[in-house]
Amino acid sequence: MSTLNVLRYSALALGVFVGVKTDFSLKSEAAKKSEENEYAAKLKLIEQAKEQYAKLHAKKEAPKTSGEKFDLEDPNLDYASVILSAVDSLKQ
Repeated sequence: MSTLNVLRYSALALGVFVGVKTDFSLKSEAAKKSEENEYAAKLKLIEQAKEQYAKLHAKKEAPKTSGEKFDLEDPNLDYASVILSAVDSLKQ
């Protein structure tokens, strides 16, 4: 009878130990997954903030010139149009 009680309580203790160990590992895994989800959500918010900042603070493009290239050595150069285009580019 004594051997039967030893085996019974040993099995009970082993079952309790395995149950506690399993519970601890499942809780640990759930906590880790929760932290990863929070981290991913924060990264997503950071990316959205970067996109919004880029939209609000977009770099202004350089003002386009008339596209005409002029050669100062050209004898037929219209100096008035060159000066006016330079003044217009400074106003922008």
